[in-house]
Amino acid sequence: MTHLEMTAHFDAPIERVFDLATEFERYPEWNVTYSEVTEVTGPPDKVGTRIHSVMQFLGRSMEGWGDIVEVDRPRLLKIAGEGEGGTLTTVHRLTAAETGTDYVLEVDYELPAGVFGQAAIKMFVDRAVERDLRGSIENFQALAEARVPVLA
Repeated sequence: MTHLEMTAHFDAPIERVFDLATEFERYPEWNVTYSEVTEVTGPPDKVGTRIHSVMQFLGRSMEGWGDIVEVDRPRLLKIAGEGEGGTLTTVHRLTAAETGTDYVLEVDYELPAGVFGQAAIKMFVDRAVERDLRGSIENFQALAEARVPVLA
C-alpha cells in the first residue's frame, strides 16, 4: 500500500470546498485520472453512498466502485474503493482558516500486481500518481476559488 499526502490553501469558504468535493459527477473536471463518473447511488455526503467511476492511468482504463465510509460535514470526507484488483482510499480534510480553507488530501492505493507489480515500475508509478495528484489539486483549487458572477 502506498500513502501520499498533499496540502493546499484555498481562498474559498470551507463549505464551498466541501460541496465541490462531494459533487462526484464533476470529478472529471478537475481530477486528471477520472474520465467519467457513471453512477452515484445516494446523497453525496452520506455514509453508504456508492460512486461508480472510470479512471485513466498510464494509458489503462480502470473502473470500480467507491464507498463513502466517513463524513463530518464540512471537515472530512473519506471514500474507500476497489476495482480491477486495486484499492484506493481518499480522505479530504478541511479546516476553516482565516483567509479560506486549509486542505489536506490523503491517498492510499494499491495497484493490481499483474499490471503494475514489478519494483522498478512501482517507483515510476508512484511518481506518476504524485504528479497526477498535484495536478488534480491545482485544478480543484482553481474551481473552488472561481468567482461566479452574480446575475442581476
